[in-house]
Amino acid sequence: MTNEMATLGLQASGVGKRFLSKGGDVQALEAVELEVAQGGFTSVIGPSGCGKSTLLKAFSDLLEPSTGELSVNGKSPAEARAAREFGVVFQSPNLLPWRTVLRNVTLPLQVMGVGRLTRNQTANEMLELVGLASFTRHHPWQLSGGMQQRVAIARALSTNPSVLLMDEPFGALDEITRDRLNLELMRIWGKLSATILFITHSITEAVFLSSQVAVMSSRPGRITRLIEVDLPYPRNAQTRDMPEFYELVIEVRRALVEASGAT
Repeated sequence: MTNEMATLGLQASGVGKRFLSKGGDVQALEAVELEVAQGGFTSVIGPSGCGKSTLLKAFSDLLEPSTGELSVNGKSPAEARAAREFGVVFQSPNLLPWRTVLRNVTLPLQVMGVGRLTRNQTANEMLELVGLASFTRHHPWQLSGGMQQRVAIARALSTNPSVLLMDEPFGALDEITRDRLNLELMRIWGKLSATILFITHSITEAVFLSSQVAVMSSRPGRITRLIEVDLPYPRNAQTRDMPEFYELVIEVRRALVEASGAT
């Protein structure tokens, strides 16, 4: 990797992904170009089926791109995964129902062979960070959807990753819970200074959270616009009332309409 790539948290250069099947080939991504600064927060938004999740899975080494190159902290996704430099949070928390909250968070550390005392201490610290320190002995089925997602975030953070890849983590939640977790994520990001790639269908969520919004076209997905969000940090509930916030929401919406080919 070049020195320039090494200074970036995430980079996609000419990335394409074609899925082959008996029913016909599907070009999911085409010539994707994206750069996320270390410590930056970039949201990716686009029409359903445009390849947003495919791009995130490629960064997380769950999919191999057909063309182009990806880097995570200047390494290939496979190298970054081996070094445990990123954590992944999906729309579903994917918690193990038979394990307590604490033991769900310790799972990645247990797989790594970390000793019980150390992994319990780390898990407790992460649960404190997401505001669930008093729920360590609960099971997932005893928690609300928003609380389960916070457990999933704590689990992703347990290995101390410098990059967090989030695939519509709040998409299934009601609006009030979603807004509250947006604020929670802002607080966590402020403490950890991790690089975040965040997939969302919500324009307001993208603008509220991000330092940069990447707008994708309809399939095959390409990045058609990069919109800088210069709202001041730390952001709070009052940020959504700022005229500048609404102006950016309108700008992203227009870019999304253009990218989707709608009229």
